[in-house]
Amino acid sequence: MEKTDRDYYTLDDMFVSKAAKRARSGEEEEVQRRKAIREHQQLAACMEKCPYCFDSSELSKHLIIAIGTKVRKYQFNTNVEKKRNYVRVFKIRNEIASMEEFIVLHLSFLALSVDSTTSSRMFRNALVKMFEAKDLDCVFLETNMSMKKRYHMVYECIPLPKEVGDMAPIYFKKAIMESDEEWSMNKKLIDLSSKDIRKSVPKGLPYFSVDFGLQGGFAHVIEDQHNFPHYFGK
Repeated sequence: MEKTDRDYYTLDDMFVSKAAKRARSGEEEEVQRRKAIREHQQLAACMEKCPYCFDSSELSKHLIIAIGTKVRKYQFNTNVEKKRNYVRVFKIRNEIASMEEFIVLHLSFLALSVDSTTSSRMFRNALVKMFEAKDLDCVFLETNMSMKKRYHMVYECIPLPKEVGDMAPIYFKKAIMESDEEWSMNKKLIDLSSKDIRKSVPKGLPYFSVDFGLQGGFAHVIEDQHNFPHYFGK
């Protein structure tokens, strides 16, 4: 009967095989280690140049008007003549986010932790009440794109006169449905009146969303990020 390779397999062969496996495992670990170092260096460089990261030299810290444990409120003027402000609320650090505006910052609302989501909603409630006291409505916008580049999330709150705020849902719905063919093949407009964005859009997908005060709003997945206008909704 002819002998097979198994019959010739010796104790030395077993040791050689195990040593080869250990060597391959060590090589894979080294590749993963270098990859992790490279990603960390890229993220650190991105955060250093990010105008929204709390530790970044690019951040205009004198414009910060409120700091929470998870998010901060940031304000700057964009139209001195009309005396309107542009205010933002950002997450304190980035992680693996012509009017007065507030923004909450992270990679996206989908990536926020429970604590950050709670803090963001507290700011949102406070902003709505503040604008109501001034007889103003407000809308909240988020454009989430380029997840691989780890851009900070920008959640904008724009105050509007009451008469404009009343018509805002109609304006935004019409604008999204008329322009979505330029940057999306999916025609479905997502209704956020009964559930928030975290339960409406799969994590990791780029999207645009708008909420009206403390009510819901609309969202739409962005399939073609290159054709999506960065100024949409503003």
